Amino acid sequence: GEDYDWYVKAGDLQLFDKMDEIYRIALRDVEGDVPKLAIILDGQRIGLLIGDLPSQRVDHSQRVIQDTLYLEFERESHKTVLCHRTVLHTAAVLLLCSKKTYKFHEEHFTQYAEELFLRHSQEKELVFKTATLPVVSQQPDFNLPLIRQEKSALFSDLVNRNRCARYLLYFTERDNIRFSFVSTGRLNLEKCYQVAEKSDECLLLTLSSEVPQEINLKKGKSSRFKI
Repeated sequence: GEDYDWYVKAGDLQLFDKMDEIYRIALRDVEGDVPKLAIILDGQRIGLLIGDLPSQRVDHSQRVIQDTLYLEFERESHKTVLCHRTVLHTAAVLLLCSKKTYKFHEEHFTQYAEELFLRHSQEKELVFKTATLPVVSQQPDFNLPLIRQEKSALFSDLVNRNRCARYLLYFTERDNIRFSFVSTGRLNLEKCYQVAEKSDECLLLTLSSEVPQEINLKKGKSSRFKI
């Protein structure tokens, strides 16, 4: 209907369709009070999605309209990896920060998305200003065990958010590897496997009771191998 599916799409978005698949599986209409984030790193490009950003707009039922912001960046050369690291570090910051600090970042990204939407709805030229991403100011707990599996699902508690943040902060890029990271709410294990099938390597945080401990998604649905 007219209250839904409003969007602004502009620029060179080579990973958009892939991110849209992950969004529909793992982030849309998934409840849970945790950061709703997704990253795809594929070749020279990296995409960052931040979901459940509460706007000041409401629909016909007076419910708050939640924004979803997607940004995509291209690495200029193999020697220039700064933009990729910045995006990975942004997700790590959002996983590590307190709820109060997350609210501050959430308002910043919401304002950015709303400004783009407002310009588009007023039929003005869509001019992107620099997207300011948060800087790492807090380090994760280095005493926690490392994540070593290529495809893992973890319960989204403070410990595992720290472990995932550490993984993202010190992520080692490899050629021809498609990596994805997702932080979401109560996503069941079946859909975790669906996300894993779309990447060579992935890391997934969920509040589902089906993931009480770290699960190796590479082992396949039938084995339900836990580590």
